[in-house]
Amino acid sequence: MHGIGDVRFFDRFARIYDWVMPAADRDSLAAALSRADGEIDRLLDLGGGTGRASIAVDAGERTVVDVSRPMLARARTRTASGPGRPADPPGPLSAMQGDAGRLSVGDNAVDAAIIVDAFHHMPQQAAVVAEANRVIRPGGVLVVREFDPSHPLGWLLVRAEHAIGMQSTFYTPDDLADLLADAGFSVKVLDSGFEYTVVGTTR
Repeated sequence: MHGIGDVRFFDRFARIYDWVMPAADRDSLAAALSRADGEIDRLLDLGGGTGRASIAVDAGERTVVDVSRPMLARARTRTASGPGRPADPPGPLSAMQGDAGRLSVGDNAVDAAIIVDAFHHMPQQAAVVAEANRVIRPGGVLVVREFDPSHPLGWLLVRAEHAIGMQSTFYTPDDLADLLADAGFSVKVLDSGFEYTVVGTTR
């Protein structure tokens, strides 16, 4: 789920996206997902694009949710065959076109959801967090990896994305933690820096 300008950007660059973006941080995602109560058998990758983050997590059924058809087309054929890409973990990878703020998923239907380097592109961020809280079962987790606009590199990223017409809205770690807490999550900021990780556990 992205702003209109953001969607057009990702539609155009879907074919080269995995070549120019670094692989998702497996260790940070694993540490965050380990805070779930029980196994991660069903996981949603919200705003997951080509499945770049989905292939970095150890989970059973992984579903990429995004609005960009070209990005999802890449996710459906994901082989992780690019340079430096590790082999895909076991378990099916599926893709679903949809709005992360209005998910076609039942209540308490998944064990976890991740949003990696995508939350700032989502125009209805509070709705996305509320939907995640609805679909994640009690004891499951929402993991958000984001860029800190108060970090010098984050400051530059904000201005660069706005300069090319993106409608990005960035949160500091504390502000994002507050947003998740307001939606009913028990929240922990796991790391900080240019990119940081916030994990919310459903109560």
